[in-house]
Amino acid sequence: MGQLFMASAYDIETKTSCVFYADKFHANCYSYSAAVASMHYLLRKSPYRIMWGGDDIIEDISDISDEKYLLGLSTFLDNEYFNSNCNDQEDIDFNNKVKFICENNKLWNHIDVSDEAKNYFNMDLTQSVKYSGFLVNHSKKMAIDLADYYDKSKSLKCGIIMAIDPVPVLTETGGGTYFALSPGMTIDTTEDLAGEWCSDLLQIVDVLPINYNLIHCCFAEVRYRSHFCYKEFGVNEDGLLNGNNGKLFEGVMIGIFGGRGKPCYTKVERYDKGLTFKPMSIDTM
Repeated sequence: MGQLFMASAYDIETKTSCVFYADKFHANCYSYSAAVASMHYLLRKSPYRIMWGGDDIIEDISDISDEKYLLGLSTFLDNEYFNSNCNDQEDIDFNNKVKFICENNKLWNHIDVSDEAKNYFNMDLTQSVKYSGFLVNHSKKMAIDLADYYDKSKSLKCGIIMAIDPVPVLTETGGGTYFALSPGMTIDTTEDLAGEWCSDLLQIVDVLPINYNLIHCCFAEVRYRSHFCYKEFGVNEDGLLNGNNGKLFEGVMIGIFGGRGKPCYTKVERYDKGLTFKPMSIDTM
C-alpha cells in the first residue's frame, strides 16, 4: 500500500494545530494540492512549525530526541494508532516517547482552514498556491525565494502548469521525496534538502529578513519538467531539449539509496501519435 502522510502545521505556544490527510507523498506534494494550500495559507498568516509526517516514522521513534519533533508527531498520532500498529515493545525509551506523544495529542486545539485556503488562493481558477515572497526558516535563519524556486521547478502535468512544492519536501519525515523523484530529476534539484526543515519554525513573508541566508532550492521531476521545457523552450538544431537560461536540459536518475546517476541530455523525437523523450548520455555527445 505504501507510506501515508499527514500534513501538520502546529504552534507549540498556543497548542494550535492544523492536520490535513495528505495520502501518499507523490499524490499531494504539488502546488495544486489542498494540503499544500492549507499549509501555505497558515504560513502567510503566522509562523508555524511544519511536519509532513509519514506513518513509517513510528519505526524510528526511539531515535528521536527533539521534543519539538515529538510534539509534531503528537498532532496526528494517538493511542488508537499505536495500539493498532505497534506490538508490545520492551524498549523503555520507545514506550516513554509514545506516552509523551499520546499525552500531548489530547492537548491540541485543531483547526481546519481548507475553505479559507481555497478561497485565498482562488484555487478553482488558479489551481495553485502563490509563489511570491520568501519561505523563511526562523529556526535556521535560512530563506528560499519562492518566485525563483517556481521558475526552476515548474512543470507540466496533464495540461496543468504546476510544481512539486518545497514545503512537503523540506518538512517530510522520510521516504516520500524519493518516490516523487524516482522517475528522475533535473540537474538543479536539491534532493539533499529533503526533510532538513522538518519541525522547524517556518513562515512566508514578503521581505527577506536581515541576516537570513538565501539558499538555492529546486525540486523537479524529470518527466513533467521535460514537458514544460519542450512547451516553453523547444529543442535545438540537434533535437535536444532546451532548458531555461539558454542551456540544454539536463536530467539525472536518483538511486535507491539516494545517490545520483550520470547527467543526461534529452533527445525529443516526433511521431504521428506524439513525442518521445529519450535520455542521451552527455559523455557520448
